Amino acid sequence: MTARPDPEVPPVTRPRPSAGPVVPAEDLAADLDAARLELDRLRASLQALQTQNATLRQLVAIHDRLGGLVLQGADVAAITSLLSHLISRRVLLLDGLLRPVATSDGPIASTAAGAAWSPNEAYVHRILRTLADDRRPLRVPPVVAFGVDVACVITPIVVGDGILGYLVILENSLEEGEGEPDGELNVLVVQHAATVYALAMMRERMAAEVTRQLRDELLEGLLLAGHADAEEVRRRAVRVGFTPGRAHQVIVMAPEDTAAPLSDGAADARRVTVRRRRLLEGLAELVSSRAGDAIVSPRADELVVIAPVSDDPHRGPKDLGRAAILHASTLFNSWSLTVGIGGTCREPTEIAACYAQARRAVEAARRFGQRGQVVAFEDLGLYRLLFQVANPAELDAFVEQVLGELIAYDDRHQADLVPTLAAFLSNNASPQATARELDLHVNTVSYRLQRIRTISGLNLDQAEDRLLAQVALKIIAGTGSGR
Repeated sequence: MTARPDPEVPPVTRPRPSAGPVVPAEDLAADLDAARLELDRLRASLQALQTQNATLRQLVAIHDRLGGLVLQGADVAAITSLLSHLISRRVLLLDGLLRPVATSDGPIASTAAGAAWSPNEAYVHRILRTLADDRRPLRVPPVVAFGVDVACVITPIVVGDGILGYLVILENSLEEGEGEPDGELNVLVVQHAATVYALAMMRERMAAEVTRQLRDELLEGLLLAGHADAEEVRRRAVRVGFTPGRAHQVIVMAPEDTAAPLSDGAADARRVTVRRRRLLEGLAELVSSRAGDAIVSPRADELVVIAPVSDDPHRGPKDLGRAAILHASTLFNSWSLTVGIGGTCREPTEIAACYAQARRAVEAARRFGQRGQVVAFEDLGLYRLLFQVANPAELDAFVEQVLGELIAYDDRHQADLVPTLAAFLSNNASPQATARELDLHVNTVSYRLQRIRTISGLNLDQAEDRLLAQVALKIIAGTGSGR
């Protein structure tokens, strides 16, 4: 049987794909550009995140380093030095009036680039006014006209409602500034660092307040002679800074409000209390700056200063008192400051007596028409005795008894017999010298002296009557009695 051949199998063929739409080359290029832009955006976002992450790590590191210093009890000077080292910038810690408290290494007047930062009053006023309204970091550009050649970032150090001071970062160049990484970092750094400074400054203030209270208690005992034991007085005096054997003088600065009282008595009392406290604090700062070795203690209504006697004639207690009076007038022009100076004390047991003399000088000045002046106890002369008269009416009665008729005659006739008597006594009872002082003929002076004898009954040839007249005239000059 013959095999039949297999039928021919047709070859297998694969279908040819149909041709799709052709993408234009320009579309492909656009897609590639969009992809590149997206990639660039992602890279920029990643870089921004990395920068922010690095900034955050740097801020955390700075905060941790500064916080560690605070926990170790470091002062603001050490914190300022470390902060400057960490950020490679000049750092300033300023008080409430933008005066330096602590600075990083180097003089304040120059930065690393040689630019000056020495703000004038106009600059200070504008900065304080701006930060009082908005207590956030402020970047200030260079203002050469105001004494500032370099930009800075400044922020208030705030605790509650109060501002303890200001923290400043001086930028290294004029180009560094807002919108640039370094400029933004400075703003963040100064803001975070201010919280650390607030903790350190509050700790220092609390410690200083405790020290001040203890010191004031010790000084109170010395001023009031509450401790009779001489050795205990000596120990207390040494602890407050008194050097036994060295000459000191006690100065009392007593402010008083001369403004008319408000209709609201309670509000007026609060105003007076607040202003007196601010005035005493300002005077304490002034005295400490001018006499660094003086013992200074603000009390409820006065400032007590125990100052070593200086060899410099321009740094005596009277000069200090005049400077204090001028300073007080610039703070509150409605207030009067009277300064009393006691005698010299070398031993702690003499402090109380010298303090009493300074107080008596203040009270004598107020009673006898010398408010707002510097009065030394040793210069009071006769007023030291007159002050012992507790009842002012007795002084008025004395004037009336001695010169009453003469004063009444002057008032009725517009005469000048009382001034003539005063000039006569001050010129050692010389009619010729009296005539020269009053620019009168000597015969006129002789006539007036005769009228004085007749009206007052005083015998001006007797020393006792002249003394009575001099005392009465002193009382008139000091109190205005009989005028």
